[in-house]
Amino acid sequence: MIRFVAKLSAAGLLAVTLLVGAARAGDEGKCTIATKPDTETGKACAKGGRAEAKKEMKEMVKKAKANGQKFTCDGCHKDLDNYALTKNANDDYKKLVAAQTK
Repeated sequence: MIRFVAKLSAAGLLAVTLLVGAARAGDEGKCTIATKPDTETGKACAKGGRAEAKKEMKEMVKKAKANGQKFTCDGCHKDLDNYALTKNANDDYKKLVAAQTK
């Protein structure tokens, strides 16, 4: 019984470590896309890296939705692990910025 609990605890610790590591791998690090300091996402990225830029983008999408526009992450990003952009991403970003005001 003690062995079983020890193995279960070790497996649980390993699973949590892997999940945290996977979550951090996608969000931490230097921004490679939001690099223009005159944009809100660029400012967020300079302040807190990918995690802050992601938070800013989610807030922008939320505001746009409140203003009647619909945007999704995968509409501009073809890969949500490295945030690679689609062909229409730059044009859609301009639309997203415009959708911040009513």
